[in-house]
Amino acid sequence: MSVVVYVDLLIACLAAEFWRDYLILWAGGEIANREARRGGLFLGAALGSLYYLAFLLLTKGGFSLPPWLLIVSSLLMPAFMVLLAFNKRDLKAVLPMVYLLALIAGGIGYWLQSMNVARVWVLLGPHVAVLLIAEIGWGLLHERFWESFGQIALVVEINGQKQALRALIDSGNELVEPVSGKRVVIVEKDVMKNLVPAEIMQSIEQMTPIGGDPDSAEGWNKRLVLIPFKSVGRDSGVLVGLRPDSVYLKHKGKQVRLPGVIIGLETGSLSQRGEYQALIHPALLLANSGGEQREMA
Repeated sequence: MSVVVYVDLLIACLAAEFWRDYLILWAGGEIANREARRGGLFLGAALGSLYYLAFLLLTKGGFSLPPWLLIVSSLLMPAFMVLLAFNKRDLKAVLPMVYLLALIAGGIGYWLQSMNVARVWVLLGPHVAVLLIAEIGWGLLHERFWESFGQIALVVEINGQKQALRALIDSGNELVEPVSGKRVVIVEKDVMKNLVPAEIMQSIEQMTPIGGDPDSAEGWNKRLVLIPFKSVGRDSGVLVGLRPDSVYLKHKGKQVRLPGVIIGLETGSLSQRGEYQALIHPALLLANSGGEQREMA
């Protein structure tokens, strides 16, 4: 018995399977808040595609596979894919999400196939289902969109030293320094350690007077300011602020100087995944038009 294989259709099916597995692994990791290995999603999806290819060749070639073998392999293969894509310790957190998404995607694909719709919808339907579930259930798509496109590159300059960082445009950051009325750009404290001497940073962390060279201490004392604030889950607090020499926005190969701002030092991490290290209010970006520009250093 001869079997006719349409190569173009086979390639299309493999490509669709690869991207479906890739999306399922990505969404499973995002939902479980686990970070994939570098290139891990690609490897995991490639393994899933090879399994799918072997399944097609065996079934279309007239081989009859025992039902128990199909069930066992269908349960084990996602586990191997997750192990390739993520660290071993993440298996327990990510695998249930992958099972759930794969079950739903497979059900959608089977349903579309039974409806005798066009082949392209059978191939694309599971992808759309995974994306919709990820967005409706956990809001992953617009969250990742905002984190990717709602960011901006900044340069902070103090005493001739510069530090580049990424800031998230956050309309919820309404913090201002009460005396000057200047807006506060909240920055992770650890990022500023390249600009602030260790002994000064230690004094800031311990809230003790700055010692050492009197001239240097006086200069840093003039830069420091205490900023009272209120936040959700915390009635009130005080944030240590730092007056920089300049804060520049990187845009189209130039550095556009922002109006006077205060750097608020945040002790914790602002982004769990490290995508950004600062929070900036959009009003500061709107106010920079017509400001000083210079070539990037």
